[in-house]
Amino acid sequence: MKNFYDTLGVAETASEKEIKNAFKALAKKYHPDQGGDENKFKEINEAYDTLKNSEKRQEYDAMRKYGTRGGNRQGNEFFTEDIFQDFFSGFGFAPGRGHTRVYKERPRVNQSVNIRISLSIKEVYHACEKTISVRLPSGRDEIVHLKIPAGVQNGSVFKYKGLGDDTDRNLGRGDLLCTVQVLDSDGYTRKGNDIYTDKTISCFDAIRGTEFKVKTLDDRILNVKVPAGTQPNSTVMLKSQGMPVHDALNIKGNMYIKINISIPELSAKDLEKIKDL
Repeated sequence: MKNFYDTLGVAETASEKEIKNAFKALAKKYHPDQGGDENKFKEINEAYDTLKNSEKRQEYDAMRKYGTRGGNRQGNEFFTEDIFQDFFSGFGFAPGRGHTRVYKERPRVNQSVNIRISLSIKEVYHACEKTISVRLPSGRDEIVHLKIPAGVQNGSVFKYKGLGDDTDRNLGRGDLLCTVQVLDSDGYTRKGNDIYTDKTISCFDAIRGTEFKVKTLDDRILNVKVPAGTQPNSTVMLKSQGMPVHDALNIKGNMYIKINISIPELSAKDLEKIKDL
């Protein structure tokens, strides 16, 4: 099992603040958009995603303590003699000493409900909330409010606990699993955290150089310079003008603008004027 504490360079007793500070420092160092190691950055994110959440951290610590020791494993069981000793010692008996082994079962709940929503690139540029109606297997329609983080990737699945099926009133509700489809919009397409668009200029502007304005997904207007002698299908990069990667660190992808060049149909007289250029 990976040691997430070593990945972030913190002690197992580290506080939430210490974990967050360690993550920020490493993310800045290894982020691919800053010239860092992409695989290392993924490891750092994986570690932070687990350790920043108290429930996930407790489960992870338990797995490290009990799940990797030698013991009687069968099927998908990760329990060992040690964990059963811990669970049942307070009741005056322990497994392995002539007593029947007892397994703790997860509580039964109603089924999860899967839905899909479509959002535009512009909508997911910022964190957003969507209010939708969901038809549950019980036949009941329910209005739910879903929070979607900024920069969400196409195909991401979010789990909203306790918003699923409620058919059996004697059981807890299931979860709502929402798959997000991110659609191209506002003239932009997306690849990873970068966004792409194109701009057509005349051949004369390409020869002598020009400037034009472009509107970003957050409605800012940027001035773009095209150097003299620009060739067809050249690309202009606007750094950190793409999709949000990490809000706390203010890291974003890039914007790429493909330059198309139009060539006008000229009259014989016009061609004569420019033939000696």
